[in-house]
Amino acid sequence: MNAEDLRFCEELVRNVGQDLLTEFAKSQPASSQEEMVKRFQAVNPVAENRLKEALAERFPAYRWSDAEFDMELQSHPEYDTPYWVCDAIDGAVHFLQQMPMWAMSLCLVHSGAPVVAFVYDPCRDELFHAVAGQGAACNGEPIHVSGKTALSESILGTLFAFSSPMDLAAGKHTAESLMRVMPEAFAIRMQGSVALHLAYVASGRLDGYWEYGSGIYDWLAGALLVMEAGGCLSDADGAAFRWDGYGIVAAGPSVHAKLLPLTPVSA
Repeated sequence: MNAEDLRFCEELVRNVGQDLLTEFAKSQPASSQEEMVKRFQAVNPVAENRLKEALAERFPAYRWSDAEFDMELQSHPEYDTPYWVCDAIDGAVHFLQQMPMWAMSLCLVHSGAPVVAFVYDPCRDELFHAVAGQGAACNGEPIHVSGKTALSESILGTLFAFSSPMDLAAGKHTAESLMRVMPEAFAIRMQGSVALHLAYVASGRLDGYWEYGSGIYDWLAGALLVMEAGGCLSDADGAAFRWDGYGIVAAGPSVHAKLLPLTPVSA
């Protein structure tokens, strides 16, 4: 993918994101779960299809994943050839409730690894992007993970990701890990988009992030941002971040090493 291709992707993501922002601004918070589902089903496919169709025209050899909600398919790379993984509205509850901290996430996967990533926050007009081996940036300016070394000085993020039916095991691990991490950290934040949490780790706004579960497609774009910004990644037990792993821990090198003993599922 050359520089012109990257500009095309950036402009596409921004344009679709700004249209989502218009929809976001004119709506009211949903009055029921049924209304939330109905509105999501009306808005999300439109944005996703715009991305899918434009990318298919520009990159006809690249495939598209429809496995956003299929954890079994996410347990291994779907294709050996390049393919797109997309979450058109990451942090959809925030979007539907007229709260910020939602984003668009788009990642190109090749040979089982993320190679190009875009995370766009329309509310702040911030576009994070990374290319494997070429670093990470926000609105064109290079970004780097935090250089903090003490967990007691660190601002960390986590989430209990929504799923249906509810992932009770992930909820249990999250609650138990919070009891271990809270006394050690300066502050913890839980807010909206997973992809933005990881983008904030990549840009040093958060010093670390951890989450439980097996939905790797939620993490791929942000994971590449963190790696290209000089950060460290692993699963919750400290093994290499991988397709069949459980959870994610992302941080600068020093904080990552100090956070890991507090995140294992067996702790």
